[in-house]
Amino acid sequence: MTDSIAIQTAEPVVGPDVHAQEIVQCQGNAFVTRIRLVDGRVDEAWSTGRMMRNMNMLLRGELDERGRPGFVSQAHCLCNDGHALAAIRAVEDLAGVGLPDSAILVRKLVQSMRCMQEHLLHFYQFHFSDWVSLEAALRVDPAKAASMASLPGEDTAYFRSVQDQLRLMVEDRSTTSSYTEDEGRYQGPDALHLLLHGHALASIQIGASLQAALGLLECGPKGFKAYRIGGLPDDLDLSTATLEQLGMILEECREFIGTIFPADLARLARVYSPWTELGRGSSFLTWDGAVACGLLVAGGGLPWRLLQPDSAVIREECEPDWNHEDSHRYRLFAGRSEPLFRWGDGNYFWLSAPRHGNSACEVGPLARVMGGLLNGQGGMEQIVSRVLDDGGLSLEALNSTMGRVLSRGIEASVLMDSILEGVDELECTLVDEGRHNVDFTLPTAGIGVGRVEVPRGTLTHTIRWGQGRIMSHDYLIPSLWNFSPRDARGELGPLERALRGTPVINPDSPVEILRTLHEFDPCNTCHVVIENRDTGRTTLTTA
Repeated sequence: MTDSIAIQTAEPVVGPDVHAQEIVQCQGNAFVTRIRLVDGRVDEAWSTGRMMRNMNMLLRGELDERGRPGFVSQAHCLCNDGHALAAIRAVEDLAGVGLPDSAILVRKLVQSMRCMQEHLLHFYQFHFSDWVSLEAALRVDPAKAASMASLPGEDTAYFRSVQDQLRLMVEDRSTTSSYTEDEGRYQGPDALHLLLHGHALASIQIGASLQAALGLLECGPKGFKAYRIGGLPDDLDLSTATLEQLGMILEECREFIGTIFPADLARLARVYSPWTELGRGSSFLTWDGAVACGLLVAGGGLPWRLLQPDSAVIREECEPDWNHEDSHRYRLFAGRSEPLFRWGDGNYFWLSAPRHGNSACEVGPLARVMGGLLNGQGGMEQIVSRVLDDGGLSLEALNSTMGRVLSRGIEASVLMDSILEGVDELECTLVDEGRHNVDFTLPTAGIGVGRVEVPRGTLTHTIRWGQGRIMSHDYLIPSLWNFSPRDARGELGPLERALRGTPVINPDSPVEILRTLHEFDPCNTCHVVIENRDTGRTTLTTA
């Protein structure tokens, strides 16, 4: 369980006037969120940053022995397998490949397991301390946590052992930061914080089980064998014994992912009810293979309107015509008291402003949950109703920072219910289908588009093919949608809109900003610069 806040240590440069300016060296892709505080609230936000966009460098565009595009399975970023699958789908689109049902099912199983795995990591490990107090967990009587227990074996002795493990973590300074918990930062009874810490430890084993299940389909750190252009490789073991073992592992994960995880988030929502009114979004987009749905929220609340997206109207504004103030902040022109950001060698591009028509769309778990509700996705309405009832929330509360937290548990629960059915369906399909891949021929020239819903949201790869090679290979990642700057019309990006009006108690430890920022799940280092108009100070935090 890692801490969410780290104060950036920058290199001071002292000039003749003995003025020190922070120099932030960005060794790779990095996002920067500029915040203006007035009367203790976010008055304005600007989301910017720089990143590489050249997938030819990452995936090389090399040809295999058959003269077909070759791709590495790991792009050395946080959505490795998603990039591999999106690139493969782009080539299949280029060649007009129709996949066998077995290949479609295996890909869905792998995607579902990866999504559940990432949602568990996101809450219980990566950003746990945004909401859950270590000090509260250590000071409470473990018997009180045992009275709230929901897993077998969670008695007083168990929670005492959890406290012992947490104390060992505190002693190991390499696993914790040195921040002091601000008064009022955390809500809820101390016993709840110990209960959640116990479940965070249990989630590690669940994550390991999912990794073992992925390993049965030969998907893991060394590559994703189940992802191959045209279908499944002939030597992928999909025997009855393998599928039975896969089903057994998933069944062991069912209670935690399907019940405990969403229940934990609902308990959190009850004690953090103000966060169901902060962080509203306005437009949402999901796009999963052949099943696409666009979601627009009228006026930031109900009713919601479901519209079909159109790839022809998706565009990116790379250099919007901003006013002077916006341009100053988006291009990080540093004043004397502000940090100066420096990127190393490399072809880094400023974040663009992707738009569906004129809409700045949020992508990710919340978009998929809301879209699933309106599309009548199997099981979605029942699970959403259960979680909202447990949290004492209305449907409107889903469109919020806390709604993004809840959406991870809701989606994981829906996937858990459907994945075991998918294993049974795959077993029948393998018997009926004689072959699990297809031959294909690439055209002389053309464009292929591959879309994948990775845990963070919609990922798109576009490949332009000609002269027997990949001429260009572009991508549009979820973070470019969510961390978009405003466009020339003044339409705010999703994060910028969500941060407006957020109260900040301590600008030196701005957990309120980080809670919303983290739920947009940045795929790169994110720096937060706060201009506090109340005090005249500018502070820098790295999320």
